[in-house]
Amino acid sequence: MMSLAVLVCAACAPADDSPEAAQTAPEDAATYATQTSAPTPDYKTLLAEPALGTGSWVRREASSPLPADAKAIGERWIARLDARKVLNGYGLAGKGPDGPVKSIDTGLTESEFEDWAQRNGWSVPTHIAWTFVPELVLPRVSDTASPGIRVWPASTARTGAQNEALLWGRVELRDGCVYGDLGEGKPEKLAFFHEEIGLDVDGEGYYILRDRVSGRTLARIGEQMNWGGPPSAYIAPELEREILENCGPGEIHVVGSPESQERFLTQYPHLRDPVVPPPPPQG
Repeated sequence: MMSLAVLVCAACAPADDSPEAAQTAPEDAATYATQTSAPTPDYKTLLAEPALGTGSWVRREASSPLPADAKAIGERWIARLDARKVLNGYGLAGKGPDGPVKSIDTGLTESEFEDWAQRNGWSVPTHIAWTFVPELVLPRVSDTASPGIRVWPASTARTGAQNEALLWGRVELRDGCVYGDLGEGKPEKLAFFHEEIGLDVDGEGYYILRDRVSGRTLARIGEQMNWGGPPSAYIAPELEREILENCGPGEIHVVGSPESQERFLTQYPHLRDPVVPPPPPQG
């Protein structure tokens, strides 16, 4: 039987909030999950499990010299990718800002990129080096987790370069809405994740964040978490409307790719009790 953590929110639950009583709620009553805390799982065991995906970016090196119209070709491809919100970055030849494009980092997998180019009848230039994102091996939300949430607040565009300062905060699930903010208090802002973060329910019935590239468990919602940042993410206008209609009003706060603080410390145990270096010698 699932843990109480995955069952209905306090506002929707019957007076008897046992799992058995919660399951007897009227069939036509919408029930959404609340999970504001969770016991820490055995991350040492979870980290030892094999990944579901390789997580490897694909690099396709340039195989021909720059043509005379290289600048125009590069600008055309930059515009196409930018319009689709899948441009993660690019590099120019030469030392100035007016050189032709020599490399492009895309927010597409190699197969997605090839299919897109073929559908549009575009010839992919070989004088440009291309980088493609890893395949996603998990859905945005698992079938088990889907009934418990109103909307999944994660980007629909792959993540590019990010700030990497180590931030500390919390993510909670309340009445089917996900909240997140810095610090250890109750988060009131509406959380928003990178596309590579998915929602699932683990074997003990707790809602978990999973890396959609590797398939690994990153955190149970309600744990103290870390994330790199300040993070950024593309928020599609239609998704923003859906989030605010279902969970607003409120400020949307990008938490990016959170990870349980305990999971982080399990990977890097020397950070659990950092050793203070001795003072410098005097004189």
